[in-house]
Amino acid sequence: MNYIRVSTLVAALLTTTALSACTTIPQSAPFASEPSQAKKVNPIQAVSEQNWWSGLGDPQLQRLMNQALNNSPSLAIAEARLNQAQAAVSQYRAADRPNVSVNAAASEALQSNNYLFPPGLIPHKYIDQGQVTLNFNWELDFWGRNRAAIDAASTLARAAEADAAQARLILSTAIASTYVDLDRLYQSRDLAERAVAIRADSAKLVQQKLDNGVSNTAQNEQAKAGIYAAQADLAAIDEQIDINKHMIAMLTGASPDFAATLQRPTLTPSTQAFGAIPSQIDLNLIGRRPDVIAARWRAEAASARIKQAHAAFYPNINLAAFAGFQSLKLDKLFANGSDMGQFGPALSLPLFDGGALKANLKSAESEHALAIASYNQDVLVAMQQVADTLTSQRALQSRLGTSEQALTAYEEAYRLSKLRYDGGLSDYTSLLVAEQSLISQRRVVADLRSRALTLDIALIKSLGGQYTVNN
Repeated sequence: MNYIRVSTLVAALLTTTALSACTTIPQSAPFASEPSQAKKVNPIQAVSEQNWWSGLGDPQLQRLMNQALNNSPSLAIAEARLNQAQAAVSQYRAADRPNVSVNAAASEALQSNNYLFPPGLIPHKYIDQGQVTLNFNWELDFWGRNRAAIDAASTLARAAEADAAQARLILSTAIASTYVDLDRLYQSRDLAERAVAIRADSAKLVQQKLDNGVSNTAQNEQAKAGIYAAQADLAAIDEQIDINKHMIAMLTGASPDFAATLQRPTLTPSTQAFGAIPSQIDLNLIGRRPDVIAARWRAEAASARIKQAHAAFYPNINLAAFAGFQSLKLDKLFANGSDMGQFGPALSLPLFDGGALKANLKSAESEHALAIASYNQDVLVAMQQVADTLTSQRALQSRLGTSEQALTAYEEAYRLSKLRYDGGLSDYTSLLVAEQSLISQRRVVADLRSRALTLDIALIKSLGGQYTVNN
């Protein structure tokens, strides 16, 4: 009897294998090789744990970063997507494992006298009946379809992890850049307030000359206009400060009212972490960017999808079994003779599907080609961003150097003008003109220094986090 059963199973398997020739598997292009630019090690955890903004030396900025990393909606979205991807991995793994369940049912049933059994063998009345079974089902993944699905889901989960790290990087660099700009605006405001005072002093001198008959009304009105223009410039800076604070509040996941609690920045950048311009950067650093890593993993997931689509052309074989008890009377459900059971393979083979499997394979191959092209595009964009940032840093270094030299000259000119005024050798108007020129140049230098710090942050973003480069 056992021999007959085994022979039946073997015959069924041989028949299925023979029939598999009815489903022609199209020849697909070879799998694209893995992109070599990205590192095989996983740097996501190291990048996610970086606290590079501490090098800016501002306690308030540190608190803002902590608040943003805990409350930002953008990070919450990335975390939810990561959890969703990890849950998908668990689902695919569960599908590749044996499934065991218990089913139980009880009912009152009336059997027909004109169906299956002759009248009289079964009472024509409602009779309680029950069934309890232990069920077993296991899909035998001979062709690797389930394994490919697990690989694809696992790789997509790693891509979601990289997306979360990228969201953290984008958020932290955005907050730091906005905060540096807020510091610049406060410096500009100080200079704008002094410019208003200078304009006011200049207008007083013109008014005095007008009163003494050595000036005219046109000059007096022009001096007043200068005060109004300086006050308008100060008001515009105040507006930008408020808008900047609102942006910081949004980035930290707070309401606009939170902006009123922000104090003036007290940045003291570390010279070890900021300010040094590397002469060159190893392009392998680009391979640790979270977005580049995510693109590479999506390409690998697409490759696994091709394998999954290939395996769908082959027979699907399940082992199914159940054992339990069944009876027409619930009080006899577990009595002798109520036991039952069944065991055997379940075979499924696609023969003619109207081209659905071929279309699915073609779709998977197209998805893989798209993922590879997207990865290459991301690498090119990353290289461009790094090159642009380095170019801007080097150009800014030259501009900042000459601007600082000009500032030194203006400071010396103002010092000499003040000495001449204090000694009675020049009038106050000359001193005001010298101070106004000095203030304008100080504003230029402050803007360039802020720009230099912003470019340092941009390079951190372009390289996927804090970096160490030997010049």
